[in-house]
Amino acid sequence: MTYDLIIVGSGSVGAAAGCYAANSGLKVLMIDSAHPPHTQGSHHGDTRLIRHAYGEGEKYVPLVLRAQTLWNALAEISGAKLFHRTGVINVGPTDSSFIKNIKNSALKYDLPLEEMRASDVKARWPELVIPEDYIGLFEPDSGVLKSEIAVETYIRLAKQGGATQRFNCQVNDIQYQNDHVTVITDDGNYTGTRLLISAGTWVKKLLPTLPITPVRKIFAWHQADGRYSENNRFPAFTAETPDGQQYYGFPSEDNELKVARHNGGQVISQPEQRLPFGHVAGDGLEVFPFLREFLPGIGCCLHGASCTYDNTPDEDFIIDTLPGQDNTLIISGLSGHGFKFASVLGEIACQFALGKTSDYDQSPFSLSRFK
Repeated sequence: MTYDLIIVGSGSVGAAAGCYAANSGLKVLMIDSAHPPHTQGSHHGDTRLIRHAYGEGEKYVPLVLRAQTLWNALAEISGAKLFHRTGVINVGPTDSSFIKNIKNSALKYDLPLEEMRASDVKARWPELVIPEDYIGLFEPDSGVLKSEIAVETYIRLAKQGGATQRFNCQVNDIQYQNDHVTVITDDGNYTGTRLLISAGTWVKKLLPTLPITPVRKIFAWHQADGRYSENNRFPAFTAETPDGQQYYGFPSEDNELKVARHNGGQVISQPEQRLPFGHVAGDGLEVFPFLREFLPGIGCCLHGASCTYDNTPDEDFIIDTLPGQDNTLIISGLSGHGFKFASVLGEIACQFALGKTSDYDQSPFSLSRFK
């Protein structure tokens, strides 16, 4: 059989692409080295933030707004509660580039955003303590995605749509001949007319020249109580500390609040270097300075997990065809802020498989910017 689309890497983006392509009538093969959802990539840990007034830059806003529409549609079709509209409070110094980008994004795209003084933040959420010279930017329509449930839902709907799924299947090579591409795996060789490479952290095993650096990251759950829960209207949050560190977190569930530091981590080159949580000195204390200053009511670390970022030099995505191979789309380098976009990136991949032009400006995400 010759497939219309072969997907190498069926985690967040690949799962979405497989679902949309299969349900568009294409013959789809989804391949993954594990069985998604799994803990070997970047989509595990139960939750991810989705923010609309985007601190990483205005170019992401059209994508994230479409992503939100697609997440809502997926929830309606599947009956799964994938999105929790908790709101997101972003706090930081007034001169923070992240804070400035949020304000500019909201202004350009007319997004709901409430600017708050430090005293206003404390009045609404007394559990959150911020410096007096900080500001808060509250996004009422943003919130939390259930990441593993979302991936599982896409995988299930893709299979129902007729996609062939080869999981726990290692890809060893990719070969091109005429207008076709052949994927060489431990389970056999598969041929298609178009290929999506969304292999995440270890994509350089297949594409060694990609400008991507794998980084070991951690996140952890800390003792909390009902004051910090979604039921008490405690929001998801991002925070920049005075020394420039970036943190994010989620409302508590079952008296556990999940929080992590976005920057930092350990550069790695092999999967076995992504050690479990607690195997690197300081894992359990990584967010302690932040909690002590900003969330002093939160208790000790209960448990945690490690994951990986696939970072580009500028921490912007790669969405581009492989140079010299127009039948191969690369979606990679999501740099630790990509999950919220998985739905729209999957749609872009489906449009590529259908031979359609994307509705979005992909030039900021092209490989040529690294030359």
